[in-house]
Amino acid sequence: MVATTDLSEAASAVLSNCGSDLCLDLRFLTRAVLSLEVRTVPGTVSPWCDGGTMVLDPEAVIGMFRTDPRLVTRTMAHMALHCILGHTGGGDDPMVELARDMVVEYVLDSLDSPHTSVDGRDERMYTCERIFRRAGAPVTDLVAEQLRNVSRWQMDDMLRTFTRDDHSRHPVSVSPMWDDLSKQAMTEVEAFSRNLEDRSGMLMDVLRIRNRRRYDYRSFLRRFMTTRSRIRENLDEFDHIYYTYGMSVYGNIPLIDSLEYSDTPAVEGFVIAVDTSGSTMRGPVMRFLEEAFEVLRLSGLGRGGAELHVIQCDDEVRSDVTVRSEGDMRRLMAGFELVGGGGTDFRPVFDHVDSLVADGTIRNLRGLMYFTDGMGTFPTRRPDYDTAFVFCDDMCAEHAVPPWAMRIVVRTGDLID
Repeated sequence: MVATTDLSEAASAVLSNCGSDLCLDLRFLTRAVLSLEVRTVPGTVSPWCDGGTMVLDPEAVIGMFRTDPRLVTRTMAHMALHCILGHTGGGDDPMVELARDMVVEYVLDSLDSPHTSVDGRDERMYTCERIFRRAGAPVTDLVAEQLRNVSRWQMDDMLRTFTRDDHSRHPVSVSPMWDDLSKQAMTEVEAFSRNLEDRSGMLMDVLRIRNRRRYDYRSFLRRFMTTRSRIRENLDEFDHIYYTYGMSVYGNIPLIDSLEYSDTPAVEGFVIAVDTSGSTMRGPVMRFLEEAFEVLRLSGLGRGGAELHVIQCDDEVRSDVTVRSEGDMRRLMAGFELVGGGGTDFRPVFDHVDSLVADGTIRNLRGLMYFTDGMGTFPTRRPDYDTAFVFCDDMCAEHAVPPWAMRIVVRTGDLID
């Protein structure tokens, strides 16, 4: 018992010192490390972290320290990065778990800090770069799809190379605390990127993917609504007793009249432009339009003159369909086909819409939302209406837009979540 106690105390001291080294090496991890309780539990088969506690076997800690003190720091950094990157629900898909380990290990190898750099760096980086290149981006589910194609012996080798902890204790969902810590880490990496020289690129890529906002299309579209007064009787608040009493006593003067005004949010005029360049897929476009139509229907489309223009354009306007009712929506969706297939140029849509506004075809235009999957040429002049570009990009790339436009970058799965 005494020997076990001494071993645990020694392992705890090692973990404390290694945690300090980690914070000195990678300052962006400081708050994450300090937010975790680090414990040693004899008999722990593999290190694990549940987002609140980091647990390691004391004998394993001492063994790693004797082999190479950096192995302990590397293991702690590995588990902390899983938390920072929002890796949750471990154990359901072995390919996803391996993909997460590969992303974490590649980030640490790219940073190559004194206390976390361990043997085998070149081999690990080569393997990761080969898989990431096929996947197109260091996105775990894309990487996981590529891992499903490797041979059994390659898989076993990668598991031995990249696995450092047990994912079965990962939390089911990301806590608000780790959302905040991830954003703070991203800010600190940007602030201290000079100290990391050119080694922080991969880290920034995965942090941007991690912190990329998932948009609620219904909420976003409601920002384009206007509120106008519609004259109508509010029968819910109409009191017949006082009304008829006044009429009987005063002749033609009701004692209390009915309420006639009520405010209802409604879209006056709205434009959805669809990029139909060669790389645009019909499926994501259909899902986007279906969601947009539902929001616009609930907001008053088809009542009081509100209308929607659906414009298809690649490097020129290919079609413009006006939707004023649910019947128009159904007919458009039933026979919807992408028209075009050329290059991407955003300017023709804006020129077309401006001409429709100028001749009175579109009145009270509230906004334009442009659904696209790539880069194009933007107008040089700011339009007189709100504009948002929705980039459907499974690679989670950063797309630059003019300062007058809103930018949303989503993946295909976001459209149906």
